[in-house]
Amino acid sequence: MRVLTVAPLATGIPYEELSYFGKDDVNAGDLVEVTIKRRIVKALVIDAQKAEDEKQSLRNASFGIKKITKVIKKEFLHPKMWNTLSYISSYLLQPLGTIMYDLLSEKAFDMLSPIKIAEDSKGFELLLLEQTADTRITRYKTTVRESFSKKKSLVIFFPTITDLEYAKAELSRGIDEYVVMLHSGLTEKQYKDNFKKITDLDHPLLILSTPSMLPWMRSDLGLIVIEREHSHYYFTHGDYGYDMRLVLEHLARGSNIPCLLGSHMLSLRAHMLHTSKDAHEVMPLQFRNDTPISIIPMTDENKTGSPYLARQTLALLHTAKLSTKGHYFLYAHRKGMYPTTVCSDCGTLFTCPHCNRPYVLHKIAGMRTYICHGCENIVQLNDDTTLSCRNCGGWRMQTLGIATTGVEEELRRLGIPLFIIDGEHTPTRAKVKKVYKEWQEAPYGVLIGTEMAHNIIEKADGIIILSLDSLFSLPEYRTDEKILNLVTEMAEKVISDHRDGKLLLQTRLKGMTVIKQLTAPSFREVYSTLLREREQFLLPPHYVVIKASFDNIADQMRVRLEQELEPYVVEWFEAGKGVTLLFIHIKETEWAHNPQVRERIKRIIYHGRPLVNPLHFFI
Repeated sequence: MRVLTVAPLATGIPYEELSYFGKDDVNAGDLVEVTIKRRIVKALVIDAQKAEDEKQSLRNASFGIKKITKVIKKEFLHPKMWNTLSYISSYLLQPLGTIMYDLLSEKAFDMLSPIKIAEDSKGFELLLLEQTADTRITRYKTTVRESFSKKKSLVIFFPTITDLEYAKAELSRGIDEYVVMLHSGLTEKQYKDNFKKITDLDHPLLILSTPSMLPWMRSDLGLIVIEREHSHYYFTHGDYGYDMRLVLEHLARGSNIPCLLGSHMLSLRAHMLHTSKDAHEVMPLQFRNDTPISIIPMTDENKTGSPYLARQTLALLHTAKLSTKGHYFLYAHRKGMYPTTVCSDCGTLFTCPHCNRPYVLHKIAGMRTYICHGCENIVQLNDDTTLSCRNCGGWRMQTLGIATTGVEEELRRLGIPLFIIDGEHTPTRAKVKKVYKEWQEAPYGVLIGTEMAHNIIEKADGIIILSLDSLFSLPEYRTDEKILNLVTEMAEKVISDHRDGKLLLQTRLKGMTVIKQLTAPSFREVYSTLLREREQFLLPPHYVVIKASFDNIADQMRVRLEQELEPYVVEWFEAGKGVTLLFIHIKETEWAHNPQVRERIKRIIYHGRPLVNPLHFFI
């Protein structure tokens, strides 16, 4: 009999590890089934010790230990993959079971095969492909042919299902029977059929997938591609989301398979690795800036009667109306009518009392409704309701900012066909596709949308970015990088024949550094500047930033934590409602290569629900 330590592969389990009894043939790396409070879940065995060696601890245990229900798969994880996942768990301060659960779809649990190390693997190296979307697709087609000729399969990972579906349409021509998709949007039958292809088909495959471990069930896997490597959609959902790009890259490293990072504008981390010669380009990196953008300062000479549209924007839309031609996209960063409401007397924002996030004004069933996009708290205003400031009691509350519904109301007077894609009007993928198809098939029209619309658009006759100014009010260090990626990616979607003057960016902050960088002839100096700034302020990719959150922390506890965390730089931030955030800055090389440091930090701030390099620092 053995005492097993297992990591549950399920959500809603308040324990990272649990102990069970198992037979003598159960070992670390086996996939088993256990019962947790009458709930049957899958679990990964992470340690197995002989029961006689644990007699003393078993006698002193304050709880009883049950037997596992059954063994599902013996040697489910190859030892190298097991070591890799253990390292990832330590690096990200995430439970191993959580990472495994995120990498293995529940639809596949009953069909899982052992995770393998590829035979005759070439060896790990990090490769970079920074080119336009069309050039990358062409390169991938060539790579697929080369891999198939060498009897090797390859997997291309995508941040979203939309990206995956677009790529399949281009990459599957002529080889459709050897292309397999893996994503959450598949039906149960589709998933089983595709899973069967992966495990049973001898011919090499092109696997198109959102982040997953299932492609490693192929023993002939020869290349890992992380497409649109810049995308923040690689972060998992929820308050404790983490970066899947790092997970996929380390899985490739652990299985000795080359990993290719592809994007029109690679992340700063990729450029740092290229500078240090830890990553190598497969084609010369595209530093030249071909973005055909017109920056429109929202000054008096460019203003019109509309608070949303500059003179040049209105002229473009009037031309479309007169010619009844053209499909234009108007990008608004927020859904709703107005993203911000502020007191004109004292300047206090109208925020949610529960989570302290700004309320966003919507119009629902004809009624003005404030919604918190964090906790979904609602405040409805009828004709007899007057909104007042919670700070000074003033009634002069002013709505500010640009959002989709407000833009729609403004544009209706132009008489142009309008279509909207955002989280409020199109909450499902089916509705997004329906509205997008209607816009495409209309003789002409304007699509108003958030990033949800931007992600589905392939081509447009013109794109107007109504404003990105609200991004600068967010205390996030990734803002400049996000704006550069967003705008340059939009530039690729403007039909080439119409590029001259058809990508417009309206702004009141023309003097901001990132706005000037968008018109720079080369991005080489832009990358260098951003990397220097990140290093100067102890930020990723040069440093890791560990964020912890504490409720009603006492001053004595703060002092003790600061002493225990020496010599590292620590910062405190009062998030409101009794919540205090702690940030710890540690050199990335030290964090990555020193397990003692990781264990020490985890022990000190374990109760602060630590996150490593979170997507948002202050949310």
